[in-house]
Amino acid sequence: MDPIASCAERTLRQSEHPALKLSELLESVSEILDRSLDAGRLRAILETHPDRFRILEPWRGPWRSRSGEAWVVTVTEPERPPDGAGPAAVKLRESVRWLARGVDLGSPAEVSRWYAIAVSEREVRTALARRAA
Repeated sequence: MDPIASCAERTLRQSEHPALKLSELLESVSEILDRSLDAGRLRAILETHPDRFRILEPWRGPWRSRSGEAWVVTVTEPERPPDGAGPAAVKLRESVRWLARGVDLGSPAEVSRWYAIAVSEREVRTALARRAA
């Protein structure tokens, strides 16, 4: 597999979040491998591996350009939970990741519902971290 795709998959599997914005993933991958990597090239590479990645665009339509903020989810299961993740956080993370696998990418309503769940997961994770501290 392409080294950029491998690095992206590793980054997603180790992330505390089940999905990352394309810009977040780009920042992480470009730091490790290729500073000249841009969002278009990263996306094109990820799209060649539909068995490993799902790219979800919550704001599709004629008013939005292709360069908008897509979200990326790995389809493959993580080998281990992210460091320091408790059972509730792991279950929440994996539920959101699993739901992404079944989203009809052609349905704006389904993608928008998944997006709302993904954003809520981030908010819940932040609340859990505050409560633990």
